[in-house]
Amino acid sequence: MSKALRIIGAALTVIGLAGIAATHFANSAMMVAIGVRALSMLSGLSYVIAGVGAATFVGGTVPAIAGRIRQQNDQRLLESDREKDRKNFTDYAHDSLNPEKTRVRLEQLRRNNPNLSQLVDRCIDQLDRMDTYQARHKALLQANEAIYLEDTIEILDQSERRMCRNIRNIINCCILIEDTDKDINELDQGIITGSLADNEEELGEVATLLRYSVAYINNYNRNGVSDRRELDAWLKIMKASTGGSDEKI
Repeated sequence: MSKALRIIGAALTVIGLAGIAATHFANSAMMVAIGVRALSMLSGLSYVIAGVGAATFVGGTVPAIAGRIRQQNDQRLLESDREKDRKNFTDYAHDSLNPEKTRVRLEQLRRNNPNLSQLVDRCIDQLDRMDTYQARHKALLQANEAIYLEDTIEILDQSERRMCRNIRNIINCCILIEDTDKDINELDQGIITGSLADNEEELGEVATLLRYSVAYINNYNRNGVSDRRELDAWLKIMKASTGGSDEKI
């Protein structure tokens, strides 16, 4: 449509300009032949035709230019999104136990295959709950100046890495259908179910650690001393569960 408007506009403009030129350079013989009044009317009509032609040409050109610019912008945006995806994928590959990079990778999976949305939500919910426990534990220690329990912070960090490792197993499975329209029924349900269950167990252990920490701090604040045996026993259990590789046997 825009191309047709440009062609029609160009033709009308040429006709109009030809008429203007003819009337402008008309000799006396032509004036006598058609009359001054008719020549004036022809000149006015030529201006109108030229004006309509120019407007039509512009009307066809502007949308074409705007469409081309929009197409170029869309292409640049697409390339930018692809580059961002590549960067996120590379960043996660280099630090797959980082919770924030794990979140980004999960959202990338969701964008590439919306059928993974429910599974991604479950993984992110587990990470959110872990963040909440860490924030509460840190606030507890800071509010009570409990520097004597700083060793518990490292245990929480190990638990978080353990959870990220389990989620990494899920992400590994999701790669198989990331750029398709298949759903999670195509994936290894044993790995997915086991990884999610393991994270729930880890969250339960963290919640228990928080309860032991609260009890120990309250006793310490009340008596000036506190028995760490129960807390230390639980820390030992958690350390054994995470192990050197952050994985349970």
